[in-house]
Amino acid sequence: VASWTKYWVALCGAQLYYYPAKSLKATERKHFKSTSSKSVCVVGLMAMMADDPEHPDVFLLTDSEHGNTYKYQAGNRMNALLWFKHLSAACQSNRQQVPTNLMSFE
Repeated sequence: VASWTKYWVALCGAQLYYYPAKSLKATERKHFKSTSSKSVCVVGLMAMMADDPEHPDVFLLTDSEHGNTYKYQAGNRMNALLWFKHLSAACQSNRQQVPTNLMSFE
């Protein structure tokens, strides 16, 4: 299990962008780098609220294909619920459906 790493995370469409902290005491956007260090497409992943009464501000993002689960701390329960709502929608968006007929014979 890895330790916590601080990032400012932005969800744009189905892409999560991670902005690393400039210092360990980073709490506001200005305390994080202006360029993202990585981005992840969330389509096909699964968002869940953590079932931990001691940490009501935690939500999870699971990549079952690769067996990874990422834990996020949102600061408070309301922010965690907002992240969960928007991530859930993004995870299910833009799923590429393979058409049943790839060719038309009309």
